[in-house]
Amino acid sequence: MIKVKYLRSDHVDVHFDEVSQAFLQSLSEAFGDDIVIDKKEAIEPGELPLFFIASGGTEEVFLRRYSHLTGPVYLLTMEKRNSLAASMEILSYLQERGIPGQILHGSVEELALQLHLICRTHSVKQTLQGLRLGVTEPSGWLIASKVDRELLKRTSGIEMIDLSMEELCEEIDKKEYPQDALTRDLASKQVPSLELEKALHVYGGVKRIAQKHNLHGISIKCFDLLEPYKTSGCLALALLNAQGIHAACEGDERSLLSMAVLAELTGEPIFMSNPARLHQETRDIVLAHCVLPLNMPQKYTLMTHYESGIGLAISADLSKERYTLFKMKEDFQEYVAMEGTLIENLHESDMCRTQIKLRMDESLDYFLK
Repeated sequence: MIKVKYLRSDHVDVHFDEVSQAFLQSLSEAFGDDIVIDKKEAIEPGELPLFFIASGGTEEVFLRRYSHLTGPVYLLTMEKRNSLAASMEILSYLQERGIPGQILHGSVEELALQLHLICRTHSVKQTLQGLRLGVTEPSGWLIASKVDRELLKRTSGIEMIDLSMEELCEEIDKKEYPQDALTRDLASKQVPSLELEKALHVYGGVKRIAQKHNLHGISIKCFDLLEPYKTSGCLALALLNAQGIHAACEGDERSLLSMAVLAELTGEPIFMSNPARLHQETRDIVLAHCVLPLNMPQKYTLMTHYESGIGLAISADLSKERYTLFKMKEDFQEYVAMEGTLIENLHESDMCRTQIKLRMDESLDYFLK
């Protein structure tokens, strides 16, 4: 159920409220859920600030009751009775004060689509306010992947904390891991049992660290595991991602943040990948990585980690469908979001193990300029 604040002029005919209710009923049917008038004037913390501007003459009512709002403010309109004109005046007032706002206008079908997006975005914003991400020291080559923690907390409510590799290694040394459907399925793969056990010990250690610190996401300096444990972190992160714990490689803070936000927005598993090559004339880009959420492909095989030649990495084919490339900064203002179609799964020996070729809808200039 969606609640709206109902604003109308006092100078309306006796049938006005009936017309408004009929409009909301039609919109409810298109939306797929009830949209009802909230009789309370106050906007409660966490409540969606959605206003049904049902007529002209409501500008002063809005100013009197809601001038304290900081936004974003959503103004639902009808195609009659000066609803749009009043909403435009209110929006101008908000914009002059730097308060974000949006007018919802169009057919009930168009309005329903807009409302679904707004409700989803609002829900995700509420979720992000309680998100905790943990990161170890990043790998030395990540020179442009640090996150401003204070800015992140201020803009989204997301908390990012530091983790130590020493603490992680203490957990890995316990050589314990949870037995579940995913780990049992791994036993059926054609890999040496010793290699699988080593990789699962890393999984158990990383998962316990995430649980200990109440983390929704984690990024670890995987390459530091290669020498002492003679295995990689690929399988551990693949398992965690499949379980809904956002897991990134190499202490990469920006990638972890981007994965977490995109996963919360879409509800889909996220493939953290590196661009391997691109062709601007065809808008084709090849992405590859050794970590893939185990619930993303229909089937997969286990191979060695590409750079080190040891451990267990994921090699999989993904469905030939639409995908979104996404990366963002912690100000939630600067980001890239591009759509494309997967046209080929590759299996080349000189790249990370899961390799996909996408044909993007737009220019690839972002990657080179």
